[in-house]
Amino acid sequence: MDDVPADLGPVVAVSTGTYHTCAIRADGQLICFGLEDYGRCEVPEDLGPVQAVSANLYHTCAVRTDGQLVCFGGHLPGHSDVPADMGPVLAVSAGRHHTCAVKTDGQLVCFGSGSQGNLNVPANLGPVMAVSVGTRHACAVMTDGKLVCFGLDDDGKCDVPEDLGPVLTVSAGAYHTCAVKTSFQLICFGRNDAGQCDVPSDVGPVVAVSAGVHHTCAVRMDGRLVCFGSEEYGRCDVPGDVQPATSA
Repeated sequence: MDDVPADLGPVVAVSTGTYHTCAIRADGQLICFGLEDYGRCEVPEDLGPVQAVSANLYHTCAVRTDGQLVCFGGHLPGHSDVPADMGPVLAVSAGRHHTCAVKTDGQLVCFGSGSQGNLNVPANLGPVMAVSVGTRHACAVMTDGKLVCFGLDDDGKCDVPEDLGPVLTVSAGAYHTCAVKTSFQLICFGRNDAGQCDVPSDVGPVVAVSAGVHHTCAVRMDGRLVCFGSEEYGRCDVPGDVQPATSA
């Protein structure tokens, strides 16, 4: 799954699942590679150019440039069944068992397999601008910056701190959640058995974050990548030749 196609060319976005990777080329073409079972890499021939992609364990979802949501792969009933009345969407996040999408009017819609409340979008949620789906939970950033999380909460991953304040972005991991506040401060909560919620005191302002299973990676404002949590398999060993986009 690490064998990037030699002819891939420049890409504008990428999403990694457990066993596969999907990239959007500069021309909008979606390319997926890795473990081929469950159809997770079988990009529809008539898909056309896409503007966003989200890959997870068994399936892949992409937003076409016309706003249509297309999902493929999956191992459970309804895994990739986009609701017929979905309409155009702005963003999508594929989880292990379910998918959530933000429609152009800000409505959040979730579908797939759910048994721990991960499909139960809170009533009167209001318009959202971003969503991130974990294994059995989801978090949405509302238009006023408020963070709302729902689903299985046995690890505290849905316990949004009362004093969090407005956020810019969020990433829902398997058992924890991380959010970047409007002040660019990084906050993580939920399971912390491997230090994946222990934000380094010297991390400074960050602009992006991605929460995994046992570790977290964040992009600092100066462009440097910082990872923390479990060191097993070198998952936090940022290569020395990864240079910041800008200097501090």
